[in-house]
Amino acid sequence: MAAKKKQTVLSTVAMIVVILTFVWTRYQETNEGQGAELAELVQSEVLSTAGSSQSEAPLTKVKLSSSRYQIWEDCIMIDHRGNDGDSFHIRGPHGREEIRIYFVDAPESAARSYRDGNTNHKRISEQGRAMGGLSQNETTKVGMAAKVFVKKLLQDKRFTVVTSGERVYNSHRKYAFVIVDWKGQPHYLHELLVAHGLGRIHTKPVNLPDNTTASKQKQHLRNLETYAKRMRYGAWAVVGK
Repeated sequence: MAAKKKQTVLSTVAMIVVILTFVWTRYQETNEGQGAELAELVQSEVLSTAGSSQSEAPLTKVKLSSSRYQIWEDCIMIDHRGNDGDSFHIRGPHGREEIRIYFVDAPESAARSYRDGNTNHKRISEQGRAMGGLSQNETTKVGMAAKVFVKKLLQDKRFTVVTSGERVYNSHRKYAFVIVDWKGQPHYLHELLVAHGLGRIHTKPVNLPDNTTASKQKQHLRNLETYAKRMRYGAWAVVGK
């Protein structure tokens, strides 16, 4: 009798797990779909204006002249559920790493509550305010769009990571610049995110690999943000609707 009761309990638990997994998967698919739509809108708008020199974002030309950084070439993105617009898993020359890009904070892609009672709702609120006063739902949609945008840029492609090896708050993650191919030229991922309205200027600043000062780069990012507002890309396409 006890064995039968135990089997019934285990069957019930297994069924609950299956149901929760299904619900979570559907939620993720819906949320990613909404983010993908916004990411597609961003990319189509950028490509549709690519022929006009006036519409081009003033992106920094990449020069790797500083001796303080390691240069990891031919990196690839590893598919991982923790990947988002500004932090993701890669395989580099020394194996598997998780990196966090400098300067830019992409919004959270979902509102979450944690086992210890904390949530990421305050962070989402701060991100939304910084990007034009977005609601929680609007902010997470932009966050999902950033995640999809970065995945499309990096997945199944080779890219360069530039890092000093500095860790993020003593965690296993490392701060880094990521250099990707954009319209046939190497460009910084953090600049592309800001130029497309998919990230706020936040997080740790540092001198660029060509020794451009962090303060000068932050001013340049503000110019890129102004460009994104004018072009109504990403979050700035949502503001005022």
